[in-house]
Amino acid sequence: MKNSFISALLLLLFVTACQKDTAIGPSDLLYQRWHLDRVKRIGDSAWISYDTDGYYDTEYRPDGTLIHRKDGVIKPTSCCEAGRYERSGVTIDYVDFPSCPSVRCSSASTSVVTILAPDLLELTDGQRIAQYRPVK
Repeated sequence: MKNSFISALLLLLFVTACQKDTAIGPSDLLYQRWHLDRVKRIGDSAWISYDTDGYYDTEYRPDGTLIHRKDGVIKPTSCCEAGRYERSGVTIDYVDFPSCPSVRCSSASTSVVTILAPDLLELTDGQRIAQYRPVK
């Protein structure tokens, strides 16, 4: 009887743990083009929006490829931009960075998905929170 209770408890914990990954949304919502909307440091209350020299977006493809665009035109992967990603549950590891010996990147190579919805992707790297909107 005691073994049955322990087995049932372990099964319940396993099922509950698996459900946490789907709480952020279906995986296929990630597979689209996302534009950085705003960023804030963890602990801060103010969001920062950036005006840049163009409209940048990143496309997450199901095969792990990242496509970077400026004003809708595909651009080569530059320093501090990953060419690929690997996703495990809510964790995204960015890989295949180009070699840039004279550049020191501040971008994190791992992010955690905190929100994945049709109209919002939120990632955190432990220091900042970034919110992305889908490209229309």
